Amino acid sequence: MNWTDLAAGLIVGALVAALWVIGLWLLSIVRRDVSIIDAVFTLIEVSVVGVAGVAMGSAPGERKALIFGLLCLWSVRLTAYLGWRKRGEGEDPRYTKLRGWVAEGWPFHRFALRQVFGLQGVTMYLLAVPLLISLTADRPGSLGPPTYLGAAVWATGFVFETVGDFQLGRFKADPANAGAVLDTGLWRYTAHPNYFGEVMMAWGLFIAALEVPWAAVGVIGPIMYTRLVTRVTGTPTLEKRLRRTRPDYAAYLERTSSFWPQPPRRTD
Repeated sequence: MNWTDLAAGLIVGALVAALWVIGLWLLSIVRRDVSIIDAVFTLIEVSVVGVAGVAMGSAPGERKALIFGLLCLWSVRLTAYLGWRKRGEGEDPRYTKLRGWVAEGWPFHRFALRQVFGLQGVTMYLLAVPLLISLTADRPGSLGPPTYLGAAVWATGFVFETVGDFQLGRFKADPANAGAVLDTGLWRYTAHPNYFGEVMMAWGLFIAALEVPWAAVGVIGPIMYTRLVTRVTGTPTLEKRLRRTRPDYAAYLERTSSFWPQPPRRTD
């Protein structure tokens, strides 16, 4: 492990993440739409890893190709899907509501920089840290069990997110399902197969990075991401809104796991 190269990679990665955060924040002010970050947040990690890991790192080419390839596949698919879903829409109502809680103008913009753009930027950077450590090390020279195990975990997450999004999109496209709750397919076993998939992919990349043992110090990244998704901005926010707008959603949650896939519970 070349510690000088690693330090340089971590600093450059932080600068790349900061440029994304500042740029998206300024764009949100011009467009009056804080939710623009929701469709492109994964590109922050891709850019950090691409510049500070792939371009600057000395890891073997096959390790770079596998880790960066999986990261790009996740990001491209999710960015395309979220961009398609957001097309023609304005700001997400969650952020519009925040504007009512915080004074408009610079007070709100400072709040958004800290609590929305900054938080997501820091999270994406921390997710990138173990990958940067792995891509900086020139040893081992071949792929081993951690890489293959991580790829398998990542693939499980990718299937859950991709199939879950497809099933939800098809369900919403049918006018007969307006106001109804999707409880078939993957949605029968978890109320959030897409969020579950995202978390699994983050952990899969972390496990793959453990080919270089020092990457374990970056575990705070997937831990923080998991907490954000399951305790802060992901499932809690969505469940709160759906309980209010979908009459059958509370009953659905009583029989369905909120996150980890498992058979439905009996409620009789």
